[in-house]
Amino acid sequence: MSGTLDSLVAALGSGVLRAVLLPEPSLPVGGVRIHEPGAARASTPGEVLLAVGAHEAATVTALLRTLRGSVAALAVKCRIEDDTEVLEAAAEHGCAILVLDDGIDWLQAAALVQGTLAEHAGPVEADEQRTGDLFALADLAAAAVGGPVTVEDPRGWLLAYSSDQRGGDAVRTETLMNRRAPDAFSRALAAHGIPQEIARSDSPVTVRGVGEGAADRLAVGLRAGSFGLGTMWAVVDRPDEPRITAFGQVAHRVVVQLMRRRTEDYRGHRVEMEQLAVLLHGSPAVTGSADAVELPPGAHWVVALALAPHEPAERALARSRLEQALALTQRGPELTVHAGQLSNLWYLVLTVARPRESSPDLVRGWVYDLLGSRDRDRLPVYAGIGSAAHGQGHLPRSRKEAERALAVARLTPAPGDPLAFDDCWARAALTRLLEPAVVADLESVTPLHRLQEQDDTHGTEYVPTLHAWLEHQGNVRAAAEQLHVHTNTLRYRLGKIEEAAGIDLGDADVRLVLALQLKAITS
Repeated sequence: MSGTLDSLVAALGSGVLRAVLLPEPSLPVGGVRIHEPGAARASTPGEVLLAVGAHEAATVTALLRTLRGSVAALAVKCRIEDDTEVLEAAAEHGCAILVLDDGIDWLQAAALVQGTLAEHAGPVEADEQRTGDLFALADLAAAAVGGPVTVEDPRGWLLAYSSDQRGGDAVRTETLMNRRAPDAFSRALAAHGIPQEIARSDSPVTVRGVGEGAADRLAVGLRAGSFGLGTMWAVVDRPDEPRITAFGQVAHRVVVQLMRRRTEDYRGHRVEMEQLAVLLHGSPAVTGSADAVELPPGAHWVVALALAPHEPAERALARSRLEQALALTQRGPELTVHAGQLSNLWYLVLTVARPRESSPDLVRGWVYDLLGSRDRDRLPVYAGIGSAAHGQGHLPRSRKEAERALAVARLTPAPGDPLAFDDCWARAALTRLLEPAVVADLESVTPLHRLQEQDDTHGTEYVPTLHAWLEHQGNVRAAAEQLHVHTNTLRYRLGKIEEAAGIDLGDADVRLVLALQLKAITS
């Protein structure tokens, strides 16, 4: 995998990176690596080093002097065009300086550079003007390997296929007809551990004897770094090594095309802060270009996301991984996604074009996949999902619900599955009621402390007795069973509780406030 600095800049210069300094434009580039501050790892000559964590020009200068020309180029995100020290240090060591666009995160950049370099690593002879289209790339792969080809997303949905249908099998035919790989074939693959083998391999994998009606085939994973974009399949019987290699080379081009397509889609649906405020708050005070934001027709769900890490470096990496996932996760004609950030939270607006009863499951499944619960390591991100908004004017309600579901999700030590408001509305209400300030007020205005003092001083059990009775909504028999006492004993205690605390347990307001305070104490 190799190219040159000038070919890399030419390929990615539009909207991804630009060159500030190229001491040796024709210098060969053979790889890309994300800089890990403090990690003792030697650089490889010819690498492009992505300077994660170098937020200031002085840091970039120090890094250049540490590297001493051991890399071909340093890619940064801070403003260094007019910094004399940076430019002098780069020129002294013969290191190119590239500036990455703010809209591209570090992991995306790494995958794009890798894919672009792969394109220059001796591609299959073909009409270069046709490689920008997935169907044309499927044709290239079919010609290279000698059999019909399909390109599928991580769930098995068909993205593209080669035009020559000769040499296919029943599995391919059903995939083309239903736009998805047959369930029986997918289950057979899983039973043989084929998806895991494809995910581990950097080269095409031979798949034989899997499923009824399935001919032998080649499969190659389509990945951007560790992020799975799908699989490319070819129905072919015992291809020779050159054909297998050629098939893998076309797969690199497919990855680049998928990356670019999804990155453009994400950037096109990235909502600016003021636009997002209008969408989610419905504020008439924000005007200008934000007023022009219009979502496609359908039902909308707002999702609120919060990064879990507190340490700055881990938080930056989590944000980078989230942005990469947002850029690369598969969308479709049924589901569009708008994304943006307000304050410390990320917000998504997911629109289902033709809503139906199963739409909430579609939305939850998409968020579940985004966070990596199935196919890759889970992102350290908490997620709350609001209920459906039928019309753009109802988005503020869905946003509030998403935030309240997120607040419940964040009560756990580590992020779990995305939490929908419809599944936690009661807990969300309690969470708001039992905020620290409210709990403190409850402690100062209720007589519960008198009962606790009685328990501490005289060994009575007034507080647990009251708690059990309230939890069972006044059912004396159920509360007595929980406490392992006779019902008459419980009734006697309740009378003593009213006397000691000076309260009337027949008052519904008294019961409600005491139940809330006891809930706060025991949560």
